[in-house]
Amino acid sequence: MGRVWWLLLTLGLSLIFLLLFAVLEQRPLEVEALRYFPAELLERGRTFAREVRIAASLQALASLGLLLFLCFSPPGARLLARLEGVEGTGWRSLLRVVLGLFLLTSLVELPFSFYLGHLHEKAYGLTRQAAGDWLVEHLVNLGVSLALQLLLWLPCYWLIRRSPRRWWLPATALTAGFSAVMVALYPVLILPLEHPVRPVRDPQVLAMIQRLADQAGVEVEAVAELQVSPKSNRLNAMVTGLGPTKQVILYNTLRQQMTPAEVEVVLAHELSHAAHGDLVRSWLLSATTGAVGLALAAWLLRAMQEVGPLYLPAPHAARGLALLLLFFSLFDSITAPIHNYQSRQMEVRADAFALRLTQNPRAMVTSFQKLAGANPSDPSPPAVVEFLSHSHPSILRRIRRAMEGTR
Repeated sequence: MGRVWWLLLTLGLSLIFLLLFAVLEQRPLEVEALRYFPAELLERGRTFAREVRIAASLQALASLGLLLFLCFSPPGARLLARLEGVEGTGWRSLLRVVLGLFLLTSLVELPFSFYLGHLHEKAYGLTRQAAGDWLVEHLVNLGVSLALQLLLWLPCYWLIRRSPRRWWLPATALTAGFSAVMVALYPVLILPLEHPVRPVRDPQVLAMIQRLADQAGVEVEAVAELQVSPKSNRLNAMVTGLGPTKQVILYNTLRQQMTPAEVEVVLAHELSHAAHGDLVRSWLLSATTGAVGLALAAWLLRAMQEVGPLYLPAPHAARGLALLLLFFSLFDSITAPIHNYQSRQMEVRADAFALRLTQNPRAMVTSFQKLAGANPSDPSPPAVVEFLSHSHPSILRRIRRAMEGTR
């Protein structure tokens, strides 16, 4: 059993340090990148990405360190036993452990979250929020996260209690269904907590989207604008939601900073995701990897019974939640490159789709240039960083493909 945990830990930590060392490497600016971006912007993007990777790596290590302490050290096991209480396998025990673990991880991650979500964004002029406003928003997000965790873990532990060996099968259906519900609710429940969402009234934008949707063969139920400008300077657009909640959403900063032709290219790209069912494809991959993870988790819980220092009396003992959190933290980091590869393939197809719809490669290139300026990142990251951790191809790679359309 110890070998399994060592293998998981070795793979998870190897990815963290591989990505960290790759972004720390000093590299000369690419001549090709200098054709499209000033040297100052390239250096700014690299520095921004390097600082984010350092902070995110430290956050991941701190979180893993906490879970390792709780699961594999006698003091940590005693703390979990106190949270669990004498009943051990009751619902009150589970609630105490869920709340205790949530509080501990939130406190450990708070300094990194504050740096990444506020201080770092402020230093680069990407946010207008005051520190107090950020903290209030962060606490609201934590409250939503806690509610969602309870909605997921309580029925999962009921399944573990009912069938300690095969609980992962119905749990796969449960988590997949839960994920689909969250995708459907995202534009109507989660997004409005972060920024006001308002219907787009501009007839020119509505006509543009309808024309693109007709060309793409996509039904557009609604078009909304996310009012991010009071808080942020970032640019983005998306097609999100499922069924009756599916809608096109664009940041209001997009229309403020981009020309109509650039907005058209961005929206055509997003409509590709709807035309090709990319949300469903991503959901299917998540459900598949989730099933593998849950099957391994079920085996680990059984194998860890009466193994020190936790000494689980049964797979559904409340203290086993810490083991599950540790396992899924490692499993998710190990399988993330698979999800990122699928996402990059979808983005490549969406760029090609947008070019076919708009026939405007120049607007695509200038939109990429503005996106790079408003959303700092390394336009040409090391190949290993892009392969393992990027959900989108690098900006330079996307520009290169768009420029092929001008020849």
